[in-house]
Parts: sequence; structure tokens; C-alpha cells
Amino acid sequence: MANIDEIIRELDRETEAVSELLAKEGGLPDLVAAAFKGSMRRWVWATSVVAIIATVLMGWTGYEFFVAQSVDDRVFWGFCFTFSATAQIALKQWQWMEMNRASLMREVKRLEIAVATLAKRSD
Repeated sequence: MANIDEIIRELDRETEAVSELLAKEGGLPDLVAAAFKGSMRRWVWATSVVAIIATVLMGWTGYEFFVAQSVDDRVFWGFCFTFSATAQIALKQWQWMEMNRASLMREVKRLEIAVATLAKRSD
């Protein structure tokens, strides 16, 4: 029984270490910051700038849609608004996927380190 008790205590210590590691990891702001520091940081910056431009364009075309006098103008500005909104959505979606990829890569590296540590411990 003492052997099982020792194993349980060891697992409790490992659980506490994992809990401390998870507590150190921040929330959404840290994930966003990691995306801007990762290997695709230039693309993240570029898409952020283009997304801001798309947002401004979306606001402007939305305003023009509501103040347009003719149906032809409303169709034109409505199309422009829809296009800029779609562009913004696509860019933001790509940024979220990049944040997810960076977070997933970080977790995979942690698992690799944990497996290597366990392999050394078993040898």
C-alpha cells in the first residue's frame, strides 16, 4: 500500500505543477500578444492594418448607403459595404486561427518536454 500512496502523492505534486503552469498563463490578451510575436508576426501585423482599413471602409460605405438618394447608389454602396464587411470578417477569422495555431504549437512543445522528461525518468 505504501507504494500506491507514494504514486498518489507524486501525481498530486505533478497536478499542482500543472495547475501552477495554467495559472501563470494569461487569457485572451496573452494569446493576442503571442500571435503578434510568433513566426507569422509580419502577416499578423499586415492583416491587422488591412482589417483596420476594412473597418474604416465599412463605416464609410455604410454611411454612404444610408444617405444615398437613388436606388442605384444604394445598391452600389450596399455592395461595397457587404464586400468590406466580408473582408474584415475574413481577416479577423484568419487572425483568430493564427492565435489558435500559436497556442496549439506552444502546448505541443510543452507535451514534447513532458514526454522527454518522463522518458529520462523511466531510464
